[in-house]
Amino acid sequence: MHDQYDKLMNNKISGSQEKKSSEPPKPKPRSRAKRAVMKLVLVLCLAVLLVSGAAVWGYTLSVNGRNLPQVYVDRVFVGDMTPEQTDAALRDAKWDAYENEKLAVTLPAGAGFEVDYLRSGAALSREQAVAAAAAYGHDGNVFSNLWRWLVNHISPVDVISDERTLDKSYIQSCIDQGILNLDSALRSKTPYAVDTDSAKLVLFKGATGVELDTDALSDAIEKALRAGEKSLSFDKLKTEAPAPNFEQLYQAICTEAESAHYSESFEVVPEVVGVSFGVEDAMQRWQAAKVGEEVVIPLEITEPQYTAAQLKELLFRDLLGAQMTYYSGSTNERINNIRLAASKLDGLVLLPGESFSYNDTVGKRTQEAGFQYADAYSDGQVVPELGGGICQVSSTLYSAALYSRLKILSRTNHYFKVGYLDYGMDATVSWGQPDFKFRNDRELPIKLAAYLNEDENSLVIEIWGTDFDGIKVQLHHVDEPIYDTEYPDVQIGWNVKTYSDLYDLDGNYLDTAYVSTSVYYFHDENIEWPVGVEKRLSDAFNTPAPAAQDPYM
Repeated sequence: MHDQYDKLMNNKISGSQEKKSSEPPKPKPRSRAKRAVMKLVLVLCLAVLLVSGAAVWGYTLSVNGRNLPQVYVDRVFVGDMTPEQTDAALRDAKWDAYENEKLAVTLPAGAGFEVDYLRSGAALSREQAVAAAAAYGHDGNVFSNLWRWLVNHISPVDVISDERTLDKSYIQSCIDQGILNLDSALRSKTPYAVDTDSAKLVLFKGATGVELDTDALSDAIEKALRAGEKSLSFDKLKTEAPAPNFEQLYQAICTEAESAHYSESFEVVPEVVGVSFGVEDAMQRWQAAKVGEEVVIPLEITEPQYTAAQLKELLFRDLLGAQMTYYSGSTNERINNIRLAASKLDGLVLLPGESFSYNDTVGKRTQEAGFQYADAYSDGQVVPELGGGICQVSSTLYSAALYSRLKILSRTNHYFKVGYLDYGMDATVSWGQPDFKFRNDRELPIKLAAYLNEDENSLVIEIWGTDFDGIKVQLHHVDEPIYDTEYPDVQIGWNVKTYSDLYDLDGNYLDTAYVSTSVYYFHDENIEWPVGVEKRLSDAFNTPAPAAQDPYM
């Protein structure tokens, strides 16, 4: 058994040795390392050759003085051109025409400013454009220049888009100037103006001041510059423009129409045109308007009845009424008193609604005032009185006032009929009382004219004003006898009722108006008392003689 096992084992060992002897011999470790080094040296040599070639190639491209093959300058093709050729191409494309381009920015209120494309960096001059085209692909290292050259064969490039780095500080300086322009424009506008001729109220939205959103404006300018825009309109505010208080505005400008009139110093006060507007409508129009726009609000205009020009044309245009009385047979002293009293009236103007007082106007009759003694009634006798004759002036004025249809406020007739006027046409006066008063109830002023016509020995008083309706006046009176109470058959005077008959311009009768009632007594010598009866009128009434209260005839 041991012999077989030993034999078998010997056979395995022998077979194993025979098998090992058939394999090639293994290389030595040193020869393998040497081969690896040689491969690495080869790779490095190739890399060096490639890098060197690329570097040489990139260097050659960097210094060849020509643009990359597919280069544009703001859409002008300048590929593979020298700087001189690029310059010529830009000239042919009229590049210089764009050097002065500006962006016009419009703000509210018509204000604005400009942004220069060149100064902002949004555009290049021709020289800058030539340099930009030449620099592209030549301003880096040799490898980056080579890479751009390779890429440019695939994809064209416009160097302007790469060169536009905007100058934000310059743009901000333009915005600052624009804000100054806007403030100046707004200050030059009035908050509102009333145009009655065109019947409109014009408000300027923003006149009280606005604040622009400058950040948004800067962004809008940069966007417009990059897009090559020529104009930009901007009105965005940080806050809304403050609206006016339309209720207060209404109170400030709205008024009722008022005709031109005369002041107490007789100066023409100009007319006032009536103005009104709808507050709600005004608010809606304001809200719909943009900042810097005019807000037009319709006005309701009411014209006055008279303008200042019309008033001056109408003033004292017409003779409203007049009266002439004669003073024939009067003494020089009486004529002096008449002339002096008339001079106090001549040229006197009464405004509408103003009242006239004869005593206030003529004043107290004194020698210091220039009045003289003249015949007057006293106790039924004709005696000298200071100021005698001035009742002729008051009576003549009263008659003219009746013809002028003026409002009589106070009038007392003489106790005896005067010789220079008919019954019911006179007005006696005395210092204190009685006084003669009337009021100008007409629409416009009136003026008195009083003068003496010495050729005719007459006193003329005229009242001038404006006659709108053309109504004319005729006076008539109805007389009733007055009898003595003790002797009913003895007439001692007349009870006289005066009436005013009104006629239109064509002479057609319109109406009759009552004027006054006057009581006149006869002089004693004109009363026919029964035979054997001797008495005076004053005795019949047991009162002082009427003439004692009627001294001025």
